[in-house]
Amino acid sequence: MKNLPMGSQLFLALLVLVMTGVTGQAIATDIAAPTSLGNRSTNADSGDAAPAIPTNSPTAPSPISPPPPAAATLPANSCQPPLVSHDLPEIHAKISLPKDWTLIPGKLLEGEMLLATKEKISGDTDPWTTGLSMTIDRNGAKDSGQKASEYAMGLARELNEKAGDEATPIKQSQSGVFHEISFEFPVEGDQPLQMTEVMRANDSTGTLAVILWQSPKAEALKLEPLKESILAGLKLDPNQ
Repeated sequence: MKNLPMGSQLFLALLVLVMTGVTGQAIATDIAAPTSLGNRSTNADSGDAAPAIPTNSPTAPSPISPPPPAAATLPANSCQPPLVSHDLPEIHAKISLPKDWTLIPGKLLEGEMLLATKEKISGDTDPWTTGLSMTIDRNGAKDSGQKASEYAMGLARELNEKAGDEATPIKQSQSGVFHEISFEFPVEGDQPLQMTEVMRANDSTGTLAVILWQSPKAEALKLEPLKESILAGLKLDPNQ
């Protein structure tokens, strides 16, 4: 994949090196998915609620209804296009994308892979800057003798460390049978990129889906709602 954006090349190289060290064989795994990013994260903040004043107390004030919550709004500079659903029988998945995006399901090395990009490309060797790649690793966890979630966390910790000081802390969540691990990091270069690494581990099947979203760093905030929608709409078969 010598013509992929530099960020993808660098991270693919890191991922292959890490997985070689863990399993004793190089397995390509750079994947995409809508994660269940809306699920509860294990590093979410929490706090004790203030004690309520009994409404039947003679000194208690009359209850006042709180104002309705403000409607959620997208950043002013964002414009999310409608998404079109696609079945992906090759990898037992579904994905929803803007209708003018390029979708290429296929195979890469030992992993089942797909590419979904804003740019028009004809194969995995064409350059692109916005979109995601996803690969399915069905053997790494089994070869390592670990559960898929443990195997994924080991990879994530090594990759997060290699990504540098600007990498965000690792987040974890659970959605059905899928244990999801994610973090973000920038990649500098002629075209600075913002990357989001998402791993979805299925302990019941031993399968690990690795999703790598990227976009130009200058457009990352504007594209955040679209990224979240695409990742949330990436559905994997829990039995595969």
